[in-house]
Amino acid sequence: MKRNTAIVALAAWLLASPAWAQSYSYSQQQVRQNGFSNSMQTAVSRTADQYSATQNAPQYLGQSGTLPPITVAPGSSPAPQQMSLPPITGNVSGSSSGLSSQIAAPVPVQRPQRAPVVRSNGNRATGGSEIYSQEPLNLPPVTTLPVPSRTVLPPLYSDTMMTVPLEEAVTRVLACNMSGFTGLTHTTSADVSKAGSFKMGFHSSWFDLDRVYDRQLASNESGDMLELPIFFNYAVTDDLEIIYTIPVVDYTIKSRILWTRDISESGSGDSKLGFKYRIFDNPQYQMRGAFGLGFKFPTGNDSKGLGTGKTDFEIFTAFSKSYEKIVGHLNLGYVMTGDPNTQFYPDGLADKFYYNIGIEYPHTHNVTVMAELAGEDWGAEGLKVDVIPGLRYTPTENFAFELAVPISVTNDQRYGYNYRLVLGLTTFFQ
Repeated sequence: MKRNTAIVALAAWLLASPAWAQSYSYSQQQVRQNGFSNSMQTAVSRTADQYSATQNAPQYLGQSGTLPPITVAPGSSPAPQQMSLPPITGNVSGSSSGLSSQIAAPVPVQRPQRAPVVRSNGNRATGGSEIYSQEPLNLPPVTTLPVPSRTVLPPLYSDTMMTVPLEEAVTRVLACNMSGFTGLTHTTSADVSKAGSFKMGFHSSWFDLDRVYDRQLASNESGDMLELPIFFNYAVTDDLEIIYTIPVVDYTIKSRILWTRDISESGSGDSKLGFKYRIFDNPQYQMRGAFGLGFKFPTGNDSKGLGTGKTDFEIFTAFSKSYEKIVGHLNLGYVMTGDPNTQFYPDGLADKFYYNIGIEYPHTHNVTVMAELAGEDWGAEGLKVDVIPGLRYTPTENFAFELAVPISVTNDQRYGYNYRLVLGLTTFFQ
């Protein structure tokens, strides 16, 4: 029984296949001769009817071999009232394989090729995932990238602690004056270098003597003097600086009227210790103000005319204001002398009052033009007023050279002159 059932299933599968049906066409008579049952004969008959219907397709298509037209109800849509499919132009009387060979195959749609996508698990702690596309990036060629500009680095010896900007155009070099304070040749400014800066240098002042004790030298008399104050300047803070100066003095006087012999002396003079503190700095009005104290010690020989032999006390003020590229300075000072009784002044020297007015014009980063008016009233020594044009040259930020020519307007003091020549050097350290 099981054997017969298997044979029946195999026969039904073979008959249901189109390929087998095309090669082997069994009739009901042949199935009956083989001894199959009536149900099997009925299944074979149904399969044969289906294939016969395919072979007799022209009778369903009509004589023209076209499908009937498809009609659309009027007013149902904007589509046309009658549409028809294109005719089937094949040899429909042949086999089904011949029919399918005459129908054009569909044109495959070419999709743009995309690179594969790689999926990663991402951060396992957060449970997220990340998708990375493997498509190539169209980066610009290397030749089209911008070329970096060449940058000039400052020299190794550059030290910006000694300069300050002025109207974002040029910088001022904070060199020292003959007293050792930050300023011009004689005038002290209210500016202070940055904390920790150290400056040192000298100013040599040489001149021919024209008068001695307010007496004009005769044609057979002569004299000259060299003053060389060596200074040290240290900025304790951004507002406080300390200075110390040691002057070197050398002079020669040839006058038989004043002395029976020629006088020539040289050596160190009276040293000085000073302090300057900036009390205000107003950026809105570009004004600064400072005051200072000074002490002069009798380190010079009084009998040789190198010092006064007494201690002096000094107090002064300094004001500075910037006008675009011009900076103005004003000093007012008072010196209380030890009132010594020297061989030159038996009645004493009395006190001294002095003032300085100076302007500077930073023409470039390296050149500064200066002009000053310096005056003092020193009791028994007399009056003195000088006009001082000057020039400061800074080849690097570590050196500053100065040239000034004080021209005497009036001079009643011990040693008179018509003009002087001042050469200065300031070196900067950290």
